[in-house]
Amino acid sequence: MQALFTLTSSESKRLLGKAVAAMPEVQQAKNNGYLVVGRGSTNAFILEELMNSRMEKEKYVAGQIIKGVFCVLGPGLRTKPITFHKGEVLNVEPGAVIDKLTPGDIMIKGANAVDPFGNVGVVMAGPGGGTMGQFYMALKAQGVASLYVVGLEKLIPSVEEAARYGGKMMLGRTIGCRTGMACIADGRIVTEIEAIETLFGLKAIHYASGGWGGAEGSVTLIVEGEEDEVNHCLDLIEGIKGEPPLPAVKEACKGCGAPCSFSGKDVQELPAYLR
Repeated sequence: MQALFTLTSSESKRLLGKAVAAMPEVQQAKNNGYLVVGRGSTNAFILEELMNSRMEKEKYVAGQIIKGVFCVLGPGLRTKPITFHKGEVLNVEPGAVIDKLTPGDIMIKGANAVDPFGNVGVVMAGPGGGTMGQFYMALKAQGVASLYVVGLEKLIPSVEEAARYGGKMMLGRTIGCRTGMACIADGRIVTEIEAIETLFGLKAIHYASGGWGGAEGSVTLIVEGEEDEVNHCLDLIEGIKGEPPLPAVKEACKGCGAPCSFSGKDVQELPAYLR
């Protein structure tokens, strides 16, 4: 049996949250070791599922694409990241536990791009490459797994090619923050396709993308499998339909400090879409 459905960006994030929280290796790290959940809007949905409680997901970010631009949420507005250690919640920055992580522990990282070849793109604007600069090499050296959770709305033709471009010193005029991109070729990726397989054991096909009237950034999937499992899948999808979009939290550009063509401007100087 085949079935078709469309997920908005927020609905995809909810599906991804449920799937990642259900992974045995994630539960194992959470309850018996360290599970580090880096900042990111999708990761906030994962946290809600892991903790079975609601949070201000829109503040669980650092870099963000908001109101049509690359932007940074200031440290004063960000929610402190969460790390689990043997079932307990540690409200510490991920760097505080980096030297304690061992194989079996997991870091969950968001991403800004994914391609058909299994490459993940992570945009970096912070000093030293932000979280990627701080963690990637260290975790590779220690043999600690990183899980990159990324919706198919972020599918691009080639992360490898995209990562050859950009960089704060290379970019001139930008409508938004100046950034570089890391290309990760060896990360474990979870998209909606892996989420469907994890939760239901079904094959999923990315069938179409896009929409309007609130469906911008949507992905349409077809799933195939035994009728009972397909119906089980569609029952869950019906339950997450209507997941509301996250509210936009963006501080004033003046004094933001991010390397951007708008940085330092007063509200009245900004284009209307940024006010």
